[in-house]
Amino acid sequence: MTDRASTASIVELCTSEDGVAKACEQIEAFAENGQWQELAGLATSLEGQAATAAKADRVYFETVLDHVEDHLAVCKGEGAVDAMLALSLTERHASVVLPRSHTLRTRAFASRLGFGQPPEAFAAAIGRVGERPEYRELLACWLHELVLREHTLDDPAVLRFHAGLADHPLGALPLVLRRTEREAPSYMPLYGDASLGSAIEALASTPRAGHTIPPPANGVHVTARPVEGDPRLEAAVKPWSEGRKGKVEAKVFALSAEVPANAAGSWLLRALSLDATADSPKLESVRVEPQAVFGTLFAAAANGGAYSAGLGGAYGRLAAWTTYGGLVGAADPAAYDTAALDAIEARANGAVFLSFRAQGPWFHDVAWDLGFLALRSEGTSVAVLAATDA
Repeated sequence: MTDRASTASIVELCTSEDGVAKACEQIEAFAENGQWQELAGLATSLEGQAATAAKADRVYFETVLDHVEDHLAVCKGEGAVDAMLALSLTERHASVVLPRSHTLRTRAFASRLGFGQPPEAFAAAIGRVGERPEYRELLACWLHELVLREHTLDDPAVLRFHAGLADHPLGALPLVLRRTEREAPSYMPLYGDASLGSAIEALASTPRAGHTIPPPANGVHVTARPVEGDPRLEAAVKPWSEGRKGKVEAKVFALSAEVPANAAGSWLLRALSLDATADSPKLESVRVEPQAVFGTLFAAAANGGAYSAGLGGAYGRLAAWTTYGGLVGAADPAAYDTAALDAIEARANGAVFLSFRAQGPWFHDVAWDLGFLALRSEGTSVAVLAATDA
């Protein structure tokens, strides 16, 4: 590969698996040399070709186009950022792999920029395009992508922009991560050639909240009565339910007697009328810390299921707090501001969380399986969320 490789020659490679590999090598070299102009031009050419390519070839064009956008996002300088902003406004050809609405495209670009650009680049971008309404959604998402990557955001321009989001769904979310959210950064996607090394570093350095405490063997005799469910329970797993094989079960039960926190265990799950566990000969449950629950909810919401795109980091954060609040029985707030999150965490501090899985026909028993029970602080009600996708 040489720097003189033309856009046309790369486009010609996008009709076979071998050609895709060669095209990606050239794209990586462009990024390594900071040639964002070539990458931006290539993205435009590939989008045009993908729109008219034979269906059998479109997946190749999409793969290469994704690679271009991933690498353009990590190129430094205002020019590269502005090229990404301009590309975010273009309509992408319908995907043959996953549905790609313009909303999801905007969130994907925000995710890439959150990974590839420092907070200073975000503040500078606000200065250039922050007043333009067509960029408001991308900037709002980019803001929280930076929060989720644990950046300090104290630039006056950033603070003013955040204050101006009062009417936006993401506007109330704080600019620092809560203790409950400490696992979320480990689920953030990585882009470009440095992604593997960064992933290894993140796994080595990020504290994990998934410590388990064996539940006590003795149970308490109770009966459980289903009550009206809370629609918030399904917010974090909505991408799974929209997939081809995704299933979700979200229920709330009133218990006939108070269950002490130290008595919650698999016996309590067996006392509930659940499709997810009904026909399973073996039921496994462990107690988990609140951070593990939130982290799993965030991963499900942000990254999606087997056949569905996720909501992205920013809206994944919002969906995770929504479901988490529903699990612990907190009041449904008008906005997820600091006071609302304080109230949710106060409820969560008195709750007991079980993570469970079952061998049986309901769960697919692959990567996308989720099961949580929350024994709420008063001990007389539980909420259950089970989801699976394959």
